[in-house]
Amino acid sequence: MRANESKSSGLASVLLGTAALALAATVGAIDLLKHIGDFGPKVGDIVTFDPRESFSRDMRARIKAMSADALHPTRCVLDVQVMHDHGGSLVIEARLPQIQRGFRVHWAGRHTSNDRADCGTSAELLVNQDDLEVMAIAAGGFGVAAAKLVRGSLWSAPAAVQ
Repeated sequence: MRANESKSSGLASVLLGTAALALAATVGAIDLLKHIGDFGPKVGDIVTFDPRESFSRDMRARIKAMSADALHPTRCVLDVQVMHDHGGSLVIEARLPQIQRGFRVHWAGRHTSNDRADCGTSAELLVNQDDLEVMAIAAGGFGVAAAKLVRGSLWSAPAAVQ
């Protein structure tokens, strides 16, 4: 009888351990789902197009954007090649829950396009997350490159701040 008791207590331990692991995995998955919206671009992120940085000449994305002007909405084009050639930046101002995966961004730079679809030198625009991520990839990621902040000496103000 002792052999049977040992087998049943071993089986109970294995089942209890499996149940504990399943519970931990479920709690982890639920926590991940709660934070899934935290992935991707965030308000305050910046995409900087710097003509001095390398850029793939194969990148040919032309992204359609909508002006954020509620009274006179117009469409314009964000051509990543032109934006890189002339320089400029996009700052994420707001996430728009009413527009699926939408963001309000501020553009500042010389041109967004070499044709009549140019958004101008400064514009408040509505873009979706996928398009924003394409622009970030074209620019080398979100943020200001670390190299831009290190120019000058250790004791002087960063070049991006001067």
